[in-house]
Amino acid sequence: MHLSDQQIEEFDERGFLLFSGLLDAEEVAVLNAERRGLYARTGPEVVREKTSDAIRLVYGAHEYSEPFKRLSQLPRLLGPVRQLLRAPAYIHQSRLNPKQGFTGGAWNWHQDFGTWHREDGMPEPVCVMTAILLDDANAVNGPLLVVPGSHRHGEVQEVSPEADAKGYTVMQISERMLEALASEGGIEPLCGPAGTVAFIHCNLVHGSSNNVSPWPRAIMYMNYNSVENLPTGGNERAWFHNNPDRTALTPTDDDALHELARAAAVQRAG
Repeated sequence: MHLSDQQIEEFDERGFLLFSGLLDAEEVAVLNAERRGLYARTGPEVVREKTSDAIRLVYGAHEYSEPFKRLSQLPRLLGPVRQLLRAPAYIHQSRLNPKQGFTGGAWNWHQDFGTWHREDGMPEPVCVMTAILLDDANAVNGPLLVVPGSHRHGEVQEVSPEADAKGYTVMQISERMLEALASEGGIEPLCGPAGTVAFIHCNLVHGSSNNVSPWPRAIMYMNYNSVENLPTGGNERAWFHNNPDRTALTPTDDDALHELARAAAVQRAG
């Protein structure tokens, strides 16, 4: 997949691109079969919701899960990312947000770069958040909300750490600042069927409401940083927050997830 000049201009102007069906049903099935196993992990990379035992985040799956490792190197993801960054890329951080039915909590308005700059010493906002929908996202199950064009204002300084956050850091944007940004750019939900992929500028303001529906809205975030924009901070944060492996990724075969599906089918057949 190769982005056109017009698509790159749209990303630079609006801060995101959305592609429905970038992954097909078989590829999504491979990832969803794997994510059920991720929920059974008990390490510090797994974060629970504030008000229940439901899982809020699973960090770092690209390091210990073969399907998600292959996902991170798919040409359909890595190719556009390199175009948008104008440079080779590595995974600064990956995280799965299950947002399960009835229990998936809200995310306050924030910019991801705000955390990476303050806590990891990432020099510049030259990072692309790649959001892969593993469930259908619609108006009722807490879709990701973005403020188009908000990245062009740079890093917002009117922020405060989200209260009671454990296992992650969100620099919450003030209501006054959010109102000003939304008055200019509006707010749009990123909806679509499972397999939809969004490429998002790391300074784009975003958030989401809690999921009061019965239906999950899982998103896998592969956050790619330019190898020319390496964090300069210490290693105070865990590997799954600030990846110490800054080796530029190389694309795999674009059929890599289908290969896993075929292998699983052979194994089931005996």
